[in-house]
Amino acid sequence: MNDKRKGEVILIDIEQGYGIIVDENGQDILFLLSHTSRHMNINSKVIFEIVLSSKGLTAVDVELEIEMARG
Repeated sequence: MNDKRKGEVILIDIEQGYGIIVDENGQDILFLLSHTSRHMNINSKVIFEIVLSSKGLTAVDVELEIEMARG
């Protein structure tokens, strides 16, 4: 499942160390703040990969979409 997906950050819980992204299909996907390339904000547009973890589908290698455009 190494295809890049796009989405938008809708929740960030700094104390718990996770956030939630809604992908282009409207699916909520958990991500760990430790798997992000930079500081994320709510409404940040992101690109990420999906892995299956013990908590279900999890986003990894989360990057701001603008970083990918710069190459």
